[in-house]
Amino acid sequence: MDAKTEPTSARRRPYREDSEFHQAHEHQSASAVLRAVIDEAKGETISIGEIIEAFGERAFGFVLILFSLPNCVPNVPGIAGIVGTPVLIFGIQMMLGHKRPWLPGFILRQTVSVSKFKRLIDVAEPKLQKLESWCKPRMTQLFGPIGDRVVGLFAFLVAVSVLIPFPGTNFPPSIALVIASIAVMEEDGYLLIVGYLIGIAGLAYTVTVLGASYHLILATIHNLPGWLGF
Repeated sequence: MDAKTEPTSARRRPYREDSEFHQAHEHQSASAVLRAVIDEAKGETISIGEIIEAFGERAFGFVLILFSLPNCVPNVPGIAGIVGTPVLIFGIQMMLGHKRPWLPGFILRQTVSVSKFKRLIDVAEPKLQKLESWCKPRMTQLFGPIGDRVVGLFAFLVAVSVLIPFPGTNFPPSIALVIASIAVMEEDGYLLIVGYLIGIAGLAYTVTVLGASYHLILATIHNLPGWLGF
């Protein structure tokens, strides 16, 4: 079927509701699905849309993990802003009650290098597997529509912290969001609380840095005339 005869609804949607990949890996852990995305990738690059499609109805949890992982390991400068923006968008969508993540078509068509993605997964996979081994359904009352909105707010605050260009404002909150996202996927309330506590500590550091910077700027402005001899 070519582009002219393809149904309009199919052309408008950058990814399908249920892909064959999603059906094959629906009940696997986050680390297993991320590894499968790499192992089954065709070609040297993979699009953001293909990655999201692979995660199916658990896509919010996966994409929050995926876009937070680069800030959990040493990476090139500037990467925080690139991955922080989608987390911000996803957080807003979760707060609004969306069930599946949405990104504009031009972002979904962006591709990433499979080799670079593989290196990231190689570093993160053992840690994710260890975290997953501790997970089991506990305090499930923390999950559901309201719980998802709370996670969305948490993701939004983490993204704001990540986008602030100060040292150390992206690492702890991003780790916390990965932990919280795995907790949501596994319905582990204990782990979710751990993620929130780490995130609150990281966000408190960000607020402290911002407050100190603000007062430093005010003091500089106040004292500048004296330093210049006016």
